[in-house]
Amino acid sequence: MRRKGFTIFCVSLFAMSMLLSAGLATTLSGGSGNLTGLMALAAINNGISSGGAIDSKLVGDTWGGDGNNLDLSKLQVGDIILVSGVVVGDKLLPGHYSHAAMYIGNGKMIEAWKNGVRVVDISMIHNANDAAIYRVSTSSSIKQQAVNWALTKVGLPYDYIWLTYIGGKQVDGNSYYCSELVWAAYKAVGGPDIDQNPGWSWTYGYNVAPQELADDGDTYLVAYSS
Repeated sequence: MRRKGFTIFCVSLFAMSMLLSAGLATTLSGGSGNLTGLMALAAINNGISSGGAIDSKLVGDTWGGDGNNLDLSKLQVGDIILVSGVVVGDKLLPGHYSHAAMYIGNGKMIEAWKNGVRVVDISMIHNANDAAIYRVSTSSSIKQQAVNWALTKVGLPYDYIWLTYIGGKQVDGNSYYCSELVWAAYKAVGGPDIDQNPGWSWTYGYNVAPQELADDGDTYLVAYSS
């Protein structure tokens, strides 16, 4: 009975991922309806800044939430930004944090949002319910290389594979979800593997979740605010 329920659960998630990848689901900010539950979690962003300002035509929407007072002055190049409350239904995602980004310097961060990988202003962090800065235990050189690698991925589409529960992650892919991009950036340049569960996990499948970035032994908390 338990196995049957688990199978139905996995098939349902797979079906939702197919709908999303086929463009049959509506986004949070438009269309004929709103995403709910796990489908809402997949609305994770696109666009790229131009001239140092966020281009609303490319970005489409920004992070939601109740707001926080995170001290952004503590950010250093390569730091991981973890937040919750930025999309409807994010409490359904295992772990506290539901979205991840990486600080690239000059008041900007890179993230995988609903339509792909983009660069945005860090001021958007203050929109989230709560936010934290995590630092990777590695050299400044590796951190800069990770940032440079991530920037080569700007414009690539969002990876919905995590919605299948079994999920997955890859370093050199054609698409990325938020925490996959951050994890891959460090992995690609010879940095530490910042996935707490590098293999299979009953909680996260083969994915690398935002919470796993926080819980990994090669990262540590620098600042937090709600």
